Amino acid sequence: MPFVMVVLGVALIGGSLVALTLALGMWGQSNKAVRARLVAAGPKPVSEGDEPVIRVQGKSSSIFRFLTTGASLAKIERNVLLAGRPDGWTARTVVTLKLVLCVVAVFMLFILVTSKPSLLNWGLGGLGIFVAYVSPDVIIQKRAEARQAMIQQELPDVLDQVSISIESGLGFEAAFAHIGERRTGPLADEIVRTVQDMRLGMSRRDAYQALAARTDVEDLRRFVKSIVQAEQYGVSISSVVKTQASEIRFRRRKRAEATAQKVPVKIIFPLLVCILPVLFIVILTPAIVSIADNVGSK
Repeated sequence: MPFVMVVLGVALIGGSLVALTLALGMWGQSNKAVRARLVAAGPKPVSEGDEPVIRVQGKSSSIFRFLTTGASLAKIERNVLLAGRPDGWTARTVVTLKLVLCVVAVFMLFILVTSKPSLLNWGLGGLGIFVAYVSPDVIIQKRAEARQAMIQQELPDVLDQVSISIESGLGFEAAFAHIGERRTGPLADEIVRTVQDMRLGMSRRDAYQALAARTDVEDLRRFVKSIVQAEQYGVSISSVVKTQASEIRFRRRKRAEATAQKVPVKIIFPLLVCILPVLFIVILTPAIVSIADNVGSK
């Protein structure tokens, strides 16, 4: 038994070192910064001193591809994109964090089991490993959902301001850029990025569709589709924006009403579990004590 524990400890320490090496080598940086450095550096032949670094990076990428499948990596990348790439995170950052947390959880399991081996400790350790593996995905997904909810909530007000700006004489792109620069929040950030894409040469249709793909908000997707159709058929952009703002606000009100109707159902469980038992104890305890005293006196 001690020999097995020693072997397991050595394996865990080695795994921790590998995980830390991967974390240092694969901690994601923004694609814009990498592209800027590549453009500034230009073509450059590989020197002999750079070859070991290139070989290490190639091995790290091979290990990374081995640890993740294409479908899971695409799903993580999608969630990171919907979350707005917080702190410059990438799919590689999330997978590296999952790996490091799992190694730490396994190491804690080793300490727990060696100190007091029991079925309960094994179960707690397994649960900790599962939580360590799943928690980065859950955090990113929750941030993505919160960001989408904020965009959906802000969209009608933004469209109203865009409509007013167009009626005051600005073009649609100028009004879009003006509102994006004046407001704050995830929707304003996406608007600024869309305007920058158009200024860099991307067509309006592609820029709008990229906006809808980055956010994956149904109301915004419908708005983009309406704007693209309006440009194709020559319909007034101002009237389309005003109509879409009214429809989106109506759908927002309906969603709020539906959420309010769900509140009584959601209250039932905490009412039955938390409030009613305490209420019964407060009401029945004096009666039970009185009955017990009467029975004891007899």
